[in-house]
Amino acid sequence: MAVSYAAKIYTKDRLFFIKLLFRWSGSVWQLLWVDFLVFVALYVSLAMLYQLILYNDAKMKATFEVTVSWLKTVSTSVPLSFMLGFFVSSVVERWWSVCMSIPWVQTPSFYCQALLDSPKASRSDLARKLRITVLRYLNLAWILMMARVSLHIRERFGYFEPKSKTKKFKHTWKRRLKMVNSDIKVQKYFGQLVTDNEVLAFGRSAQLSSESKHSYDPEYWLPLVWATRLIRRARNLNCIADERHCLWLMDIVQKFRFDLQKIWMYSEFNIPLVYTQVAVTAVYLYLACTIVSTQLMDSDIVQSSTATFNVNGTYSRNTGQQVLAFIPLLGGLEFIFYLGWFKIGMCLLNPMGKDEADIPMSDILNSNLKGAIKMGGAEDSIFPRGLTDSGEAEEAQVADFLGCFDFSQVHAHDKFGSAEQTERQLNKAMLKRMRDRGKQLASTHGGGHGSHGSHRDGTHSAGSLAVPKSAQSSERSSIRKKKGQKFNDDNQLTVGSNGDTVHSATSLGGISGWKLRAAVAKSQKLRSGKAESSLNEEPTQITFVRAAGNVPVVAVVDADSGTDVK
Repeated sequence: MAVSYAAKIYTKDRLFFIKLLFRWSGSVWQLLWVDFLVFVALYVSLAMLYQLILYNDAKMKATFEVTVSWLKTVSTSVPLSFMLGFFVSSVVERWWSVCMSIPWVQTPSFYCQALLDSPKASRSDLARKLRITVLRYLNLAWILMMARVSLHIRERFGYFEPKSKTKKFKHTWKRRLKMVNSDIKVQKYFGQLVTDNEVLAFGRSAQLSSESKHSYDPEYWLPLVWATRLIRRARNLNCIADERHCLWLMDIVQKFRFDLQKIWMYSEFNIPLVYTQVAVTAVYLYLACTIVSTQLMDSDIVQSSTATFNVNGTYSRNTGQQVLAFIPLLGGLEFIFYLGWFKIGMCLLNPMGKDEADIPMSDILNSNLKGAIKMGGAEDSIFPRGLTDSGEAEEAQVADFLGCFDFSQVHAHDKFGSAEQTERQLNKAMLKRMRDRGKQLASTHGGGHGSHGSHRDGTHSAGSLAVPKSAQSSERSSIRKKKGQKFNDDNQLTVGSNGDTVHSATSLGGISGWKLRAAVAKSQKLRSGKAESSLNEEPTQITFVRAAGNVPVVAVVDADSGTDVK
């Protein structure tokens, strides 16, 4: 089965990677330890041949060193990383697609429980039996298909195929169907998956296909056809409320069949054998060359700074260098990386096998059997009082069920107000930001310019707040005029009859909120060409222009309470 380890990884433990590295079950060490021992044995044998036998023969020693140098050059020119990367990525993608294509019975069980039911108490037991039968057919179809492709399921139910070319099973098809009923988990949850009447139906199908008792393999799709016919009968008996529900259940059965077909296609149509053979040959030939090319030669030590020579100019080896010649450091690393990489692809090439990294099909079957009978075949006793049909009016049953819960405790300690209170609080918060921003702008522009408006440098000032003409023009073009609104001579939008002025959010420094297209309104009593108020005064009303889609909506808010004035 697949090895699960991700739940044990947590970054707070600084040594978690060491525990993960030395984990044995499902690890690379478990895959490579035999191959690595063979590699080390061959490496040490070749090193002994060079150091103890060929070392005293100058001609043989030179020939061996030339061979090592040549193989080292050849090994570096082989694009093994590119080949392995493409091969392993293709295998992993195919493995993950197989995992995602395996059908589970939990989804059909869930929808059968929800849609295949009778509103009448007299037919409640009938609806439950129909659900169990439909899900029994789905599990039977799952077993018949997986027995073809999965070694786990094949061994569990005794579906052994002989190695002869006749493709005849060891047992007859009737015997194999009886083996399905004799499974412990099947007997625990369903009692049996195939009845005698259904065995006769399989026999008629075998006669139509002209197959013998040993060559006939019961079709996986035949129980699914029975399931769709049974769903149609349930609709005729009013155990399915609507025709759309009936079609939906049939679509779920069809999706289940399609997933089983995809599993069969992945089993029959593999990665091309030629590509797999090329990958196997390239990896093992490269590792064979590595045994020779990574040998420690005298020329490698002489080129290093640790080389020592005798008085007559001959090379002298110390004890450490002699021991190092028998340890495959670089070759061992290359062996672990490349062969481990290749072994990953080979293990995932058959997801339905019996390796630890393969999919646990037997566990999936147990989950399907349990989920089908627990969800789809659930009895009324597992539902709380009020969700079962007691014969009373449905409204009374629902009221009785909801009365068991104290809804007064829901959000009892949370401070939630009405929508008006929430909007009023948001208005106050926005007004506070606007006032603070207005005071900052007033202090920035300075009050020494006087309280009268001026038109210097293309700007317009109201009190001590200067707003560029260009900003006002763009502001004016973006707001649609409404009844009770007008633009005065100073290019400012006025609301109502009191002459309150609206300045844009851009002119006030980019204040935004609620998708505001205009921000603060300052009461200006422009009489006799004199401003009777300044920015230091608190406004009595603030006018917002809120964006409702593409249409601006004007709202006048009281500055103190935050409520809408009009």
